[in-house]
Parts: sequence; structure tokens; C-alpha cells
Amino acid sequence: MQDIFKGFPNLHQMIVHFPIVLLLLATVAQLFVVVYPKNSTYKHISLFLIAFGCLGTFIAIKNAAHISGDADDKAIDIFKIHQRFGQITLYLSLFATILRLVFFKAMAKKWMEYILLILFFLISIIVSYTGHLGASMVYKYGVGPQGNGLLSK
Repeated sequence: MQDIFKGFPNLHQMIVHFPIVLLLLATVAQLFVVVYPKNSTYKHISLFLIAFGCLGTFIAIKNAAHISGDADDKAIDIFKIHQRFGQITLYLSLFATILRLVFFKAMAKKWMEYILLILFFLISIIVSYTGHLGASMVYKYGVGPQGNGLLSK
């Protein structure tokens, strides 16, 4: 798939914003699960959003560009942290998806809905920080626009 988009360095940025929205909305949906526990529709929405947010995160990571050696040293450091937090987001969203599936029917386990809500909030914080790091690379160091400082795979 990457060969199709060769010379198209903005692919990661185009792909990554969709799962960010899904993961943030999953947190809102899980909040509704806690507030309205008798309405199972919110559990369905929460599961859908976290699962597709996780899938989108995987796709975004797989299509990520790599920073070139001519980029600023601080930008390279930020890039490494950005990558690490992207991976953490993927693993936590996968874990949250599995938990959401396992505890989907467990109506008596209200405490688990709170655990999931905390996990979803944690994912939201991490994905927000990851985005902050990405924005720092672009707006502080000029990495990314028109492929500046990027290596194609």
C-alpha cells in the first residue's frame, strides 16, 4: 500500500486524525455507559468506537513516515517519543477493546464500567499528548510539511 502513495508524505497525517476522533468519542460513549447503565446502546457505540479507533491506530502506525537524519536533533528526540506514545495508544486501545468485549454482557459488574472509563480517559490523555508531540514536530521544527525532514519507506 505504501508504494501507491510514494511521494505523498501527508498520508500519515490524513489517516491518523480519524482514529484520534474515534478514540476520543469512545471515551464519551463510555461515560454514557456509566451514566445510563440500563441503555445497552451506549455499550455498542463504545465497543464500535474503541475497536475501530484501535484498528485506525494500527493503520496509522503502519503508514507512518520516518524522520530523516537532517532534521533537528530535538525533533528527532520528539519523534522517538511520538512513536513510543503511538505504540502505547495502540496497545491500550487493543486492551480496552478486549475488555469491552469481555465485559459487554456483564450487567452486574458496574465497577468494570468505571475501570473501562478510567482506561478510556487514559487513552484520551495519551492520544492527546501524542498529537501534541506530532504538532510540535510540524509547527516548531517544520518536520512533515511537503516531506521536510522525512524519509520515505
